Amino acid sequence: MWIARIELSNFKAYLNQVFQFPEPGDGKNLVLIGGMNGHGKTTLLEALYLCLYGEDATHHLARAGLKENAYAKFLQGALHGSAQGARDRAMRVSIRLMVLNDYGFDVTRTWYFDPQGKYLSQEARLDEILDGVSRPLDASEKLSTVLYEHVVPAHLAPFFFFDGEEVKKLADQDRSEWVKQGMESLMGVVLVRQLRERLGQYQNNRRQGALAKDKTELDKMLAEVGIKENERTHLGTDLAQCIENIRQQTERLETAQERLINIGAGGGNIKSVEDLIREEGEKKRELDECEKMLEKLLGDRLPFHLSEPALHDGLRYRLKTERRLIEWEERKNGLEPEKQRFAERFLENDRLAHFSRTERRGLEIAITEAWESLFWPRPVDCAVDVLHGYLEPRQRQRLEEAQSVFRVGATQIRELARRRADIRIRLKELENRRIQLQGVDDDGALTKLNEELRAIQEALNELNRNRGDLERRLTSLESTINQARADYERENARYLQAEPAQSVARKAERVKALIDELLPRLFEQKTRALSAKVTERFKALAHKKQVDRIEIGPDGTTQMFTDNGQPLRFDRSAGENQIFATALFAGLADVSGYHIPLVVDTPMARLDSTHRHNLLEYWHSDPQRQVILLSQDKEVDKALARCSGWPCWWRTFASIFRTRRSRSMCCKQRCVTTGVAACSC
Repeated sequence: MWIARIELSNFKAYLNQVFQFPEPGDGKNLVLIGGMNGHGKTTLLEALYLCLYGEDATHHLARAGLKENAYAKFLQGALHGSAQGARDRAMRVSIRLMVLNDYGFDVTRTWYFDPQGKYLSQEARLDEILDGVSRPLDASEKLSTVLYEHVVPAHLAPFFFFDGEEVKKLADQDRSEWVKQGMESLMGVVLVRQLRERLGQYQNNRRQGALAKDKTELDKMLAEVGIKENERTHLGTDLAQCIENIRQQTERLETAQERLINIGAGGGNIKSVEDLIREEGEKKRELDECEKMLEKLLGDRLPFHLSEPALHDGLRYRLKTERRLIEWEERKNGLEPEKQRFAERFLENDRLAHFSRTERRGLEIAITEAWESLFWPRPVDCAVDVLHGYLEPRQRQRLEEAQSVFRVGATQIRELARRRADIRIRLKELENRRIQLQGVDDDGALTKLNEELRAIQEALNELNRNRGDLERRLTSLESTINQARADYERENARYLQAEPAQSVARKAERVKALIDELLPRLFEQKTRALSAKVTERFKALAHKKQVDRIEIGPDGTTQMFTDNGQPLRFDRSAGENQIFATALFAGLADVSGYHIPLVVDTPMARLDSTHRHNLLEYWHSDPQRQVILLSQDKEVDKALARCSGWPCWWRTFASIFRTRRSRSMCCKQRCVTTGVAACSC
C-alpha cells in the first residue's frame, strides 16, 4: 500500500493544495518534501492523522507529534484564516491510498464551522477505487475495517507516521517508560485499559440504586448455601474415613478368624469350626443388610404410605403436566431466534423490493402471527403455570420416579421383621455351637483370641452405627442444600428479571479479571520478538559494532550485551540515543506485522553523516515500502546524497517556502535523478 495523493483545503496554511506521489518501484521508494521551519511540513503529518483517524488522532497519537489538546480547539486553530469570512466555512483533507495499481480507497474528512469559526461537526467519506472508477462506501461501517486491513489501527500509527523531534525528546527521557508505552501501543493495551475503565464505570452505574438491598440479601443467601456445602464436604470426608476404618477392622476380623482356625479351636473339629465362623460372618452381614432395608422402609417410604392416595395422585399428575409445559416452552423459546432470521431473510427477498413500508409492516405482522400459531393454543395435557419451579430438572425427574415406589405394604414390613428374627436366632445357634466345639483352652491363647474377636466386633458395630448416622445426616443436609439453592435461584431469577443489568455487571467483572490476567502474559510474549527486531535494526543503524544483542524486559528496561554475553555499559551521545529510539520505533513497526508507508517529519536532526547514511540505507532497504521524508534544508542535502552513492533514489522533491497567512503556495515538484535539488523559489 502507498499514499498516492494528499489534498488539503482550508487546512492551516494550505488554502488549496494537492500533493501527488508515485508508486514505489525501480529502486526509487523515497519521497523528499523539504522546507524551512514553519513552512507546513508538520502540517502534512497532522493532516494525515486527522483525515484517517479523526478524534482518535489527538487522544492516542500524541507521541507522533500532535498535541493532546481538545479536538474542537485543535480544529478551530487549524481553520485557514481566509475561510472564516467566506461562504464555505469548511476544512477538508482527502487522502488516496492505493493497495494495488488498480485498487485503492479515497478517505475524505470534512469539518464544518459557524461564522465565528467555532467547530460544529465533521463528516467522513470513504470511496472505493477500482480500475479508475470510484464507488462510495458507508464510512461509519467500513472505514475502521479498511484502516485495520490495509493501513494500520490508530494505536499503532505512531510507529509509521512520526515526528523526529518527538523521537529526540523520547531519547532524552527515561527510556524504560516510553519503551513500555511503545509495547503497550503494540498490543493495544491502551484500548484494553479503556475497555477495563468503561467496564468499571458500567458496573458502578448498574450496582447503584434501590436494588442494592436485594443484592445484599441474595449474597447472604448464597453465603449460607456455601456454608452448608462446606459442612457437606466435611461430612463426606468423615464418612469416607469411617468407611476406611470399617475396611481395616474387617481385615483385622478376618485375620483373627484365620488364626482361630489355625490353632485348631482348642482340640475341636477344625473343619466344623471353620464352617461355623464363615457362616456366622455371612449371617452377620445378612442381619446388617436386613436392618438397613427395614430402617429405610420405615424411615423413607412409610410416611408417604400414611398420606392419602389422592394427594400422591395429584402430585404425580401436577409434576407430569408441569414437565410437559416446561418442554413446550423450551421448544418454543429454542426456535424463537429462527423466527427472526426467517423474517429477515423473507423481507430481504428481491421480489418484495417494490412493497411499501406499510405493506412490509403488514407482512411482518402476518409472519409473527403465523409463527405464533404453531405453538398456540398450548397442548391440552400441560399445566398453565409452574408451581414447583424450585425443583431442578434432575430433582423433578427423581421425584416423579419415586412416586411409583413410595407405596409400601404391611406384608413387606412383616417379611423383613421375620427375616431379621430368623437371622438373630441362627446367629445365636452358631455362637453356641462354636463355643462347644472350641473345647478347653489349655494355654489361654484361645481366650485371648476370642477377646480380640469380641473387641473387633464391638468396634465394627460402633463404626457401622457411626456410618449410618453420617449417611442420614448427609442425606438430610443434601436435601437442605438443594432446597436452599432452589430458593436462591428462584430469588435470583426474580432479581435478574427486575434488573437485567446486574447480570451484565457481573460479566463485566469477569472480563476485567481476565484482562488483568492476560496483560502480563502478552508482555512476556511480545518482548522476546521485540528484542530481536530492535537488535537487528540497531545494528543496521548504529556505527558502533560492539553491541551483539539488546534485551527488553516486561517493565520496559533495556540492556545491551556483547558477543560474549557481557552487559555493555557506555554513555551514549544524543545522536546515539536518537538512533536507539529510531531502532525501537522500527522494531515496533516490524513486530506489528503491517507493511505500510513511513512518514517521518524532521527525520535526521542532530545525527552525524554516518548515522544519516545508515538511516537512509535502512529506509531504502525495502524498495516496495514508500518512505515520505519531511525534511529541513540541512538534513538531507546534495553532499550527503552524493557521498552516499545514491544519486537516483529520490522520486519527488517538493520545497515549501511560504508564510502561514498566504493564500497561495510556492511548491516545486520534480523527479530528481542526479541528487537532491534545491528550491529556487
